[in-house]
Amino acid sequence: MLITAIDNAPFGATVANFDCAAHGDADINALRDALHRHQLLVFPEQLHITPQQEVAFYRSIDSKAASVWRDQINNPWEVYKVAQGNQAGTYQIPEEPGVLVLGKGKISHYGLKVTLGGERSAYGEDRGSQVLGGGALQWHIDGSFYRDAPCYYTQMRCIEAPAGSGHWLSYDDGTGDSLWCEAGSTAFASGRLGYDKLPPEIRKTCAQTRVHYAVHPFEKSYALANSANGLRLSDPVAEQRYRQGEDTPGTALRDPLAQVYPLIWTCPVTGSPALMPQPRCMHALEQSSEAGNHFLGVIESRLKLEAWMRPAIAPELVYVHAWQPGDLVIWDNRSLWHSATGRLSRDDRRVMHLTAFNGAAPPSCKL
Repeated sequence: MLITAIDNAPFGATVANFDCAAHGDADINALRDALHRHQLLVFPEQLHITPQQEVAFYRSIDSKAASVWRDQINNPWEVYKVAQGNQAGTYQIPEEPGVLVLGKGKISHYGLKVTLGGERSAYGEDRGSQVLGGGALQWHIDGSFYRDAPCYYTQMRCIEAPAGSGHWLSYDDGTGDSLWCEAGSTAFASGRLGYDKLPPEIRKTCAQTRVHYAVHPFEKSYALANSANGLRLSDPVAEQRYRQGEDTPGTALRDPLAQVYPLIWTCPVTGSPALMPQPRCMHALEQSSEAGNHFLGVIESRLKLEAWMRPAIAPELVYVHAWQPGDLVIWDNRSLWHSATGRLSRDDRRVMHLTAFNGAAPPSCKL
């Protein structure tokens, strides 16, 4: 096993000479440590492994993994999507529900004879996106952000990569920034770099900030678009009211399953702090001071969060993984944000496996 930092990348490492289907405890301990330090690990040449072996490998890294995150029977958001007709066209493997198959194209795959991507218009378009809300990007953390704690890790494996050409993806936020994305690639940004890029006074504010997440947050935001840079929900009507001095007040939510987390999460292995919100699920920010706690309004919260997150998605700080068949990538979901990059052509095919389990405990902040 050889672990090497990825060339010209702000974080991440490649693990060579390793079979994810055959490993010992010493290997797993070393990999778990490397994962926390590098934040993301790429294992090439894993096309031979089975879905059951994928899940076994994930569970060896996260031995306390709870229930399947993208479970289409028990996860409230996944159940809602299925009830809407499963327009995203994602499916659990019948004999291994710990693996969700996603992508684009007709498949006959481990008992699934389906069309990935479904009827969702954002898939298979030369222009557009694969993300909820149709924005160019959607930076997020994996998890339901309701009832269950967010995933410790997320794992994806490429079965079939698109052959189409890449594209420049514009942030369209007045900065002129754009990101080169190979077809079907996944973009990653570091919450640790996000924290490091904040001025000291803003770090202090963020350390005193909690994020209140909405009740059934994905259902609540289902109809809203994303900003092009993927950092906030776009709600033109509410934003116009905000510019006129009116904002929806932020308040504590009464649902006992609604979640509240610190804005800064710390790694249990390295102690590194990371700026870790899930913008699409957020209800409002709550800040503490010597005068007491107070809520920001809903739109003010979104705009503040966008400003704090924006430095971390500068193109030179983003790692874009161009998938190759057999690549297995696992990342620290509690220190990285990620986004699909979209714009697959009509003839492109993409078959991916996703494995992620709800966290056994909520994230904490110990600065």
